[in-house]
Amino acid sequence: MRQRVTATVGVLALIGLVFALNLYQLPVVALSPGPMEDVLARLKVEGSRVYDSEGKLYLTSVGVDDDVRFYEALLDMANRDVQLLPRAQLYPDNEDSTEIDKENVALMDRSKETATVVALRKVGYDIEPSGVEVTQVVSGAPADGKLLAGDKILRADGHAVSSIEQVRKAINGHRAGERVAFRVDRGRTQKDVSVPVQEADNQPRVGILLRDLFPDLPVKVSITTQNNIGGPSAGLMFTLSIIDKLTPEDLTAGRRIAGTGEIELDGSVLPVGGVAEKLIAVRRLGVTTFFIPAGNCAGVRGQVPHGLRLVKVSKIDDALRFLRDPKAAATAPGC
Repeated sequence: MRQRVTATVGVLALIGLVFALNLYQLPVVALSPGPMEDVLARLKVEGSRVYDSEGKLYLTSVGVDDDVRFYEALLDMANRDVQLLPRAQLYPDNEDSTEIDKENVALMDRSKETATVVALRKVGYDIEPSGVEVTQVVSGAPADGKLLAGDKILRADGHAVSSIEQVRKAINGHRAGERVAFRVDRGRTQKDVSVPVQEADNQPRVGILLRDLFPDLPVKVSITTQNNIGGPSAGLMFTLSIIDKLTPEDLTAGRRIAGTGEIELDGSVLPVGGVAEKLIAVRRLGVTTFFIPAGNCAGVRGQVPHGLRLVKVSKIDDALRFLRDPKAAATAPGC
C-alpha cells in the first residue's frame, strides 16, 4: 500500500513537472523560413506609364516565434530549418513585442519610400530631400534630453538645412567640446537647442539618427504586402520592382528571382538578418537565383541549399547589371 501511494505521488509529481515545463516560456525566439511574395504583383503606380513583366521578383521574409515553450524548443533544436536566438537579441528588455512590431511596420514604410526615391532617380527623375528629421536619440549621448525623436531640424549653426548631408557637414565642422546650434520644429513650435559635440570613431558626433524627408513625389507608388511582413529587408526587391514597372525593358526576362537587403538613398545595399532561413524558403519554391547583400556572405557559408545561386550585391547597380546584361549575369560574383 505504501509503495502504491509513493508511486502515485511520483506520477503526479512527474505530470506536474511536465505541465510546468510546457507552460514555461524560454528567453529565446525561433526563426524559420517565412513567406515569399512577388513584389511586381503587389505594386501599384500612379502618375506614370507602367510596363508588364513576364517574370517575378520575390521579397523574402523570416517567421519569428517569440513564444517558445520548453518542448517546442526541443523540437526546434531537432529541426535544421529553425534557428533559436536569445530573445534579447530581437526584443530589448525595455521594449515588448507590440512596440517592436510597430517599429517594424514603420521600417517597412520607410523602406518603401526610400526604394521609391532610389528607383525614380534611376529612371531619370531629379529628386532632392526637402527636410531632415530626428528618428532616434542615442541614450547617454550629448543630444539625449536635448533633441527628441520627431524633431525636424530647420537650421544648424544658423544655416538652413534640408538634408542629412547638410546636418552632418555642420556637425563635422566642430571639435569635441564645441556646440552645435540647432533650430528644430517640435510639434509645430520652433525651438533653439545647443548640443555639445563628442568624438566617436574618430568623428565628431552628437548621438542622433536622422532621415531625409521628401516632398510629394512625381510618381506615386504603393506596395501592399501580406503575411504581416515588416522591417527594412525588402528594400532591394522593392527598388528593382519599381524600376522594372517604370521601364519598357523587362528586367526579369521571364526569370523568377528572389533577394533581400536594406536599400539606402545612395543605392547601397545593407546586410539584414535571417538570410539562412530565407534561402531555405527560396529553394523550396523552386527559385534558383538569390540577390544577397555582400555583408551577408560570410554568415551563410555552408548553409546554401544545393542548386541555389547567390548573386552578391553591394549597391543597386550590381543587381541591375545582372538583370540587364547576360554577360554580366554569367560572371556575376557569388558568395
